[in-house]
Amino acid sequence: MSSTLQKTLKIEIYFDFICPWCLIGKRQLDQALALLRAERPEVRVELRWHGVQLLPYLPAQGEDFHAFYLRRLGGEQAVRLRQAQVQQAAASVGLSLDFTTIPLMPNTADAHRLWQQASQSGSPAQQEALLERLFACHFQQGGDLGDGSTLLRLAEESGFALETLVSSLHGDGSPFLGVAVGPASQGVPSFVIGGALTLSGAQPVERLLASLRQAVATQLGASQTRIEVPASRVPLPGQRVLIEEQGKSLVLFNVDGAFHAIDDSCPHQGASLCGGKLEGEVVQCRSHGLRFNLRTGYLLGSSQLKVGRYPVEQEGGSLFIVIASQESLPCTPSL
Repeated sequence: MSSTLQKTLKIEIYFDFICPWCLIGKRQLDQALALLRAERPEVRVELRWHGVQLLPYLPAQGEDFHAFYLRRLGGEQAVRLRQAQVQQAAASVGLSLDFTTIPLMPNTADAHRLWQQASQSGSPAQQEALLERLFACHFQQGGDLGDGSTLLRLAEESGFALETLVSSLHGDGSPFLGVAVGPASQGVPSFVIGGALTLSGAQPVERLLASLRQAVATQLGASQTRIEVPASRVPLPGQRVLIEEQGKSLVLFNVDGAFHAIDDSCPHQGASLCGGKLEGEVVQCRSHGLRFNLRTGYLLGSSQLKVGRYPVEQEGGSLFIVIASQESLPCTPSL
């Protein structure tokens, strides 16, 4: 079966390569998006990563990593406590961070300039590869993100043509002036989901997923899902077929050549309607004998109780069940 949505969910992320919470936040977002894809495979997600230089006035050659944090936090104990906190959060998303292997706090201006240019020309796969390599260079390989030759090597390994990126490297440590960073004013990482929802800081996977679901319901609210029924599964007159798609269980009936689609679950106590007795346009629930009109969805003799029903459209030789936006999300517990 296939279904279509006409819109894309856009996510803007504001970050710096030297911020461990940005790397942790990326892993949390990756996990939340994997869960969203499993729930809503028809939703296309577009990611845009915007660089924010947290330390624009570091020397071009950077500073000793440990000395930087001693000065910033005021003592060895404070440094150990902060790093232990970050390591614990990183471990929760499968990251192992060893801060003793990071020699330098680099000036990231050129890294951001290179990333900005690369993100405007590279494919999503190239961008993802470069982003991962830049993070790994600092946090896992002890590399210098202020070194132009290192940056170009990482870009080349990610599939970029170097001649398109060389001009982005200034080599003088001059501050990076990126796009407007209003969403990042409260810190990085910051996530702007669907142009409206903003989350600041590394967020638990569950909260990110809840925000993604909300954004899908809001941004894609004007859309509808059309589930295509394969020709081999279209029921003959007098028959029915169970269809499980988009997190829903539906029953498609053929009544004398007219198609009707309803929820498989009886609104009384949730019993399956697929095996119910069919009399014309009326199906009877096997559990308690409740009878529903397939054309309206209502319980016979009632204007209150009804089963969910969906339009069925025929286009050429294809048959589609149409699910309106407010009905297209699977029922999931609140997070």
